[in-house]
Amino acid sequence: MSQLSLFQKRIHDEIPLSRALGIQLHSWDGHSLLLSAPLEPNRNHQGTGFGGSIYCAAVTAAWGLTELALWDMGLRGSVVVQNGTIDYLEPVTMDFYVICRLPGDEVPERFRKSLARHGRGRLDLTAEVFCGEPRSMPNVEPVAVFQGRFVVQDVGSRMNP
Repeated sequence: MSQLSLFQKRIHDEIPLSRALGIQLHSWDGHSLLLSAPLEPNRNHQGTGFGGSIYCAAVTAAWGLTELALWDMGLRGSVVVQNGTIDYLEPVTMDFYVICRLPGDEVPERFRKSLARHGRGRLDLTAEVFCGEPRSMPNVEPVAVFQGRFVVQDVGSRMNP
């Protein structure tokens, strides 16, 4: 079973809301995580994407990217969101997807040093939400943009994703 498949199972097992939202992981290339969610279980009374569902999908993408980046570094820690905001730019009118990328496409050196020295670190991430079929390089503008800070504590050696 691939790393992404194991992580998909873990997300659904440990975060039941992710299963209810229909979150599906599509790709992790060591720099960015791509996931999607269907509109139907995530719609509001107007037939567009419910803001809470969109927020949860974006947080899941950023949290997941942090977890997978740690895994690639051979580490495991407790990852939690410290704070987060989202700007809803356009209504979500169809199935949607989220892309979260590492800043500068790599784990920041400051984050690495903090993990090594203190066993904890903070990572500021942006996750962009798009409508349509999942694409790693969207050719449209995002409909929502999440920005959040994730805290990693109790860093230890690798465990299963």
